[in-house]
Amino acid sequence: MDIVNRIHSSGGLTPVELQFAHAILALPDGIDRFTIDELAAETHVSTASISRFCRKIGLSGYRELKTELARHNVMRSQDSQVNSNHPFSPGDTPRTIASGLKSLYELVLQDALECLDFGMLLKVARAIDAAGEVDIYTHSHNLTAAESFQYRMQLIGRNVFIPRSGEQQRICAAGSTAQKIAIVISYSGRATFIPQVLAALHRRRTPIVLIGTEEAGVLHPDIKMHLQVSDREHPQLRISQFASHEALQFVLDVLYGCIFTLNYDANEAYLRDTASLIDDRIF
Repeated sequence: MDIVNRIHSSGGLTPVELQFAHAILALPDGIDRFTIDELAAETHVSTASISRFCRKIGLSGYRELKTELARHNVMRSQDSQVNSNHPFSPGDTPRTIASGLKSLYELVLQDALECLDFGMLLKVARAIDAAGEVDIYTHSHNLTAAESFQYRMQLIGRNVFIPRSGEQQRICAAGSTAQKIAIVISYSGRATFIPQVLAALHRRRTPIVLIGTEEAGVLHPDIKMHLQVSDREHPQLRISQFASHEALQFVLDVLYGCIFTLNYDANEAYLRDTASLIDDRIF
């Protein structure tokens, strides 16, 4: 999670800690050149206060704070060309809107690529390939990307089910098995459907894959398979889900590619064998 979002989502920051946060974000060259003692003197707080601030926003310490601030400054420099939450403005021409979205998608895909843990991606692909059935739990705009993944998987003969309503999700989770695999998609990990669904899935010993931001993984440490997506977009400040949708679609497309290549020849043969039975026009 970007450090600004970490600060906004962290409860219980004192006025001194908030003032410290504003001070370090305002430093034009970041904090790389400061030791913790030097930064404490520069921002008029104690080193103990800096350490407490780091822990409150979910960081291990001052070294990780430096890393996250450096990352934020790079992203801020890139965002000077396009705003992730507002990629177009009043009065923009169609060409300007198109150029802004193109720049945003390029940044999102670069972020998404950097977030991917390729070892974890292969582990997830193998787990899904070995499972009898796949259930996807998500809601809202994430359903579009989930349905795209479902469609691709069905084309190679795999059973993928997406329960839509909260009641359907609870019924599906309650009847799950250890032979299935569940994919839970939530950008922040705070979706309201998650607690009951996860409780049922854990009880039924169903393997779970979480797709969400770093924050989602931190909120659900008991889920061992986590595919991280970019957190470039702010859920409360965005015009729409341009960045998060693109990041999720990319991760699911890469995941599908990994699953397909595990049995490439067999999947390609299945597509050929079933093509005329589905619809010649789509091939």
